[in-house]
Amino acid sequence: MGSHGTVPLGDIWEMLDHCAQGYRKVEKPHNWWVYFGKSVYTDLSLGKHGARKNPEIQIGQVKHMCRLSGSWSAPRR
Repeated sequence: MGSHGTVPLGDIWEMLDHCAQGYRKVEKPHNWWVYFGKSVYTDLSLGKHGARKNPEIQIGQVKHMCRLSGSWSAPRR
């Protein structure tokens, strides 16, 4: 995964299906909350200008989520 740019939200869910089996996602009014084990990441965006079906998400958000979780690791592309 590069250091900047965007990735479709669908790709993030696929990554979590592979790397964080058992995670749970909850859509909130302004962002997604992603639960895994005892960790929760509360800042995953719904996308630019509000909720979209498969928005482009900043890669920095994904990397931040992976770092905070400790046990997750972002796969390289």
